Amino acid sequence: MMKPYANLIEFTAQAMDDGFDEVVQKDWAPDLAVKNHTHPFDVRVQVSAGQVQLSLASGTQTYEAGQSFYLARDVEHAEQYGPEGAYFWVARKL
Repeated sequence: MMKPYANLIEFTAQAMDDGFDEVVQKDWAPDLAVKNHTHPFDVRVQVSAGQVQLSLASGTQTYEAGQSFYLARDVEHAEQYGPEGAYFWVARKL
């Protein structure tokens, strides 16, 4: 598990130091299911509110507020958001 950041400013500063290109904030609807897909960029995500279940070929993991994960570009995955949805800080390495 990666280090949790206290706020978006700290998360952004560390992401930029680590070579990420941009940081965006994402708001996901309650109970949203996103089928298998990929992204053309690496992501580092910190869940700042809510919950997401991330399904990869290697298994499924649930992340809640204060937890983080990294996903490499072009890795197929699916997402299932919890009953409160989720709010993320997302660093992208293009």
